[in-house]
Amino acid sequence: VKGDSMVDAGIFEGDLVVVEQQPNANVGDIVVAIVDDEFTIKYLERERGNFVLRPGNKAYPVIRPKGKLEIFGVMVGLVRRVDR
Repeated sequence: VKGDSMVDAGIFEGDLVVVEQQPNANVGDIVVAIVDDEFTIKYLERERGNFVLRPGNKAYPVIRPKGKLEIFGVMVGLVRRVDR
């Protein structure tokens, strides 16, 4: 994970997310999506009948794809390294 857009979901920079690769997801799932040829991790939500990607950090805007939104997979776990 790079960045802090999902810190309120407990996902921090440097974490490794475990993703079940699948093309579909349910509203409320944390997904890995491809938007404008870039991967992002966000909550999948619906807004006015359209799918949007909501960050887990209020400092970031909701992503409202104008073109294609591709679901790469659904997050099913997380690995965090603990330095001592």
